[in-house]
Amino acid sequence: MGPLGAALSALLAADIGATASRFKRNAALCAVVAVLLVTAYIFALIAIALYLSATYSPVIAAASIAAALILTALILIIVMISMQERDRKLAEERRRRSMMRTNLTMLAATTILRKQPLIAVGTALAIGALLGTGKRRRPNRDA
Repeated sequence: MGPLGAALSALLAADIGATASRFKRNAALCAVVAVLLVTAYIFALIAIALYLSATYSPVIAAASIAAALILTALILIIVMISMQERDRKLAEERRRRSMMRTNLTMLAATTILRKQPLIAVGTALAIGALLGTGKRRRPNRDA
């Protein structure tokens, strides 16, 4: 078992090393892409400002770009809040349905217990037997 264990640990170490190097490479490439996108965004804003300053004054051009960015940010905040509210409502509905199913199950169980107690006892014994067939603890032989 010794050589097999050594071979498996070497294989595992090589796989982890390859995964780590791939992760580092992808992180570096994503960082370069992020820098390039931010640079492109900045130059796009500069181009828009230059275009607007040809028609309007530079102060009005800069103010209009700032206002457009603030308006876009506010719209995104409103969308985020509405999505969070929708998610909260969906979670509440799931919780309500789960509680309803639990209540119906309890109602059915009590009805079975009242009307047919032998079936209930048999079901309880079957569930107990199924749960009891799992791994058993071995007695401690050292003691």
